[in-house]
Amino acid sequence: MDNAWTIYKTELLAKMPSLAETLNPGASEADIQAAESEMGVTFPDAMKALYLANDGDNEEAACGMILGFHFHSLADLQSEWESECEYADDPDLNRESAFTSEPAGCIKRRYADKKWLPLCNDGGGNYIGIDLDPDVNGKIGQIINFGRDEHDKVVLAESLDAFFARLTRIIRSEDFFVGEFDGEEVVFFGADNEEDGCAHLTEYLVSEDSVQ
Repeated sequence: MDNAWTIYKTELLAKMPSLAETLNPGASEADIQAAESEMGVTFPDAMKALYLANDGDNEEAACGMILGFHFHSLADLQSEWESECEYADDPDLNRESAFTSEPAGCIKRRYADKKWLPLCNDGGGNYIGIDLDPDVNGKIGQIINFGRDEHDKVVLAESLDAFFARLTRIIRSEDFFVGEFDGEEVVFFGADNEEDGCAHLTEYLVSEDSVQ
């Protein structure tokens, strides 16, 4: 049976076949177990299935596989996580008053957390990832935004499967179109041209007109 990642990947590659060349082969069970051990966490089942299918994408490509964001390999996931762990220990960076959560009480109001797993990035220090340490109203495994510019945290989906199902709905909607940047195909949202469209996934997902 196809899982949410497979369905999403099929839909995206039908619109952008060139992205198939940017995908890495799947990781092994041993690779996943080693990453879990190093990070001191247990990946949700959907995350394990994702990495068994594909171990990230080529970050040198103009467009990443997560609707423009680059999908971290296990090695890059661990590297980015290690950097974020340093920030998580800084009390000045993690003052609750500097952050918000939408819905309220779902995401811990802090800059970084050792149990936020950075699944993909925008190339500018901002991530979409899996939250294994939710606040009192949140759910383990919810998908959130965090990073350098993400002071307003939002639950983008309740699970990884729900996240890829949402991205699939976007691809199938009139909000999705393929444009061009430096001679390469890239993803845009919300309009039918590069000037009016949004090219940043998180910005689009938290906007009022985003496909839910």
